[in-house]
Amino acid sequence: MLSFKQLVYFVLSLLSFMSVFYSVGKLGIFLATPSRTQPSTQAFPTTRAEARAALFPLFFNTIWVVLFVLQHSAMRADVVKRVWKTIGLELAERSLYNIASSYCLLLLLKNWKTSPNQYQLWFFDVEHNQTIWWLMVGSHVLCWIIVYGGSLMVDLPELIGLKHVYYDINDLAPPMSYKSRELQDYYKRYRHPSFVALSVVLWLTNGMTIDRFLLAIVWSVYMYLAWNTTQTDLQYHQHQLERKRAELVRVTK
Repeated sequence: MLSFKQLVYFVLSLLSFMSVFYSVGKLGIFLATPSRTQPSTQAFPTTRAEARAALFPLFFNTIWVVLFVLQHSAMRADVVKRVWKTIGLELAERSLYNIASSYCLLLLLKNWKTSPNQYQLWFFDVEHNQTIWWLMVGSHVLCWIIVYGGSLMVDLPELIGLKHVYYDINDLAPPMSYKSRELQDYYKRYRHPSFVALSVVLWLTNGMTIDRFLLAIVWSVYMYLAWNTTQTDLQYHQHQLERKRAELVRVTK
């Protein structure tokens, strides 16, 4: 029989699971949807009126982008984790983090504004070129498959928050305590899979508008600065790769 506290953890973990997959799905559609508008005669506004019309939506878009970045960073802080522990929600930390991230992402997508003039750094007509169309679609699908596969490799149930609840119900220690110290340190710095795949879905578009360029540049810089792997992490990966190769050699003999 689940206690009331465990029931709350369970509901939050399910909400985290649904929120993450729904918001990431919406993001994938948003980034992969091709631009069907014809490009402006110039890449940037040339008059004061045009600049005001272009900067107005950029200002609001910047607010949502910064909100997502701040939430994504602030809720990882130790002080926030201590707050969850103080009020008895330490096992729901991952779930609450994912729910907040998903909500901020959905706010960004719902309130995203595009300049009416559609100034574009580049534009390719994909409606009349099936090769480019399928190249873009295939690249985005492949990149999201890589991201999903990478999420499984970094323990997706634990990342979502489901494993915390399962372990608590079965009177087990927190799932992270069963991992090696090296892997725990690595997960503190890097939990998102594939910087390259996420960069591709941000930058690979047939029409790079100014607002899309803002999103791509801010998130790319944030990923580069936040995912700060160390030489110790690289050595850990090398050691694990050598172990896997040795195991495969023993199995194939």
